[in-house]
Amino acid sequence: MKFKRALVVAIAGMGLTLGGCTGGDEDEAGPLPPVEIPALTPEPQPFRTGTSFVDGVLGIDVPTPDGRIRTLDTVLNLEWTSELFLPRPVQPDHSSREWILANNHYDGRVFLYALVSWNDADPTDYLAAGWWLTYPPDVPFSAFEAATRGVFLDGPELDPADPPDLPLTGTASYLGGMGGLYTYSYGRAWGELDGSTEVTEFNGSVSLTADFARNRLTGCLGCLEPIETAPGRHLAPAVPWGADDPAALPAHYDVRFEASIGAGGAFEDSAVTVTHPDRTVVSSAGTWQGQFSNVPDGDGNPRRVVGSTDVLFAEDDGSHGRFTGIFDALTPATVNPSGR
Repeated sequence: MKFKRALVVAIAGMGLTLGGCTGGDEDEAGPLPPVEIPALTPEPQPFRTGTSFVDGVLGIDVPTPDGRIRTLDTVLNLEWTSELFLPRPVQPDHSSREWILANNHYDGRVFLYALVSWNDADPTDYLAAGWWLTYPPDVPFSAFEAATRGVFLDGPELDPADPPDLPLTGTASYLGGMGGLYTYSYGRAWGELDGSTEVTEFNGSVSLTADFARNRLTGCLGCLEPIETAPGRHLAPAVPWGADDPAALPAHYDVRFEASIGAGGAFEDSAVTVTHPDRTVVSSAGTWQGQFSNVPDGDGNPRRVVGSTDVLFAEDDGSHGRFTGIFDALTPATVNPSGR
């Protein structure tokens, strides 16, 4: 699913800060040291959180860094909405909508992007996704470096109590989209930008292949089409949605993944690599995890695979970047059930 607009991000509850990759202690005479792999969380599906979708109203439980839960919904916390969101490829007979929500409170703020895709004939068959930034008390929304990232990706077909019945043999291909936050901290090769950091939303096509006989899932972001930014959705250092794209565009990065598939259709691994044809990536690391749908397509394969990823990389001039996002990919038989 390649998204027309920017999609979603990262790993709920991991406490990933926007400033986490921006350090200023690199040796000016040499490249950045290897990137440390973020600690994996113990939860089997760390990208999930509680959501509800009733009568067109989406509710999201946002965990705050101090361990509390703050619930936002698309009525009480609405800042902006659009029904023009269209994923590609489109799941037949489904509709979608996107929102931006905000919550101001004496003990902190929440800035949240959300979208839902639902079955027109059965709205309880929905997939909700989004990202949030949570802020300490008295910190404005524009201070992104002080915010903590998180995401949600939830729906009935991802219920861990009702896992998918995975095929024992064969392969399945999945095509979809990944989106989220792209962070880039500039190194020596960028002149006056050296030492600065920019944050923007990204979106791109993701291709995945499941080998059920080997219990392996492989994939790539950026291999089919260049990774894009969302026009007008640049976050930092400017006020939200008000600045030009960053100088270091995410286009031409390839991010590759590999993981073992568990018996319940979940996967989690740190086998992540980043390459670029013109920039020398000296180290890359990260995590990715996800879940196969418990709804089969016409071929008997899970109709979709969803998940999240947090990838860090460093380049030889001291620049370093980060892709924090989630993905949703469908089988060809799901997109075109009559064309099998």
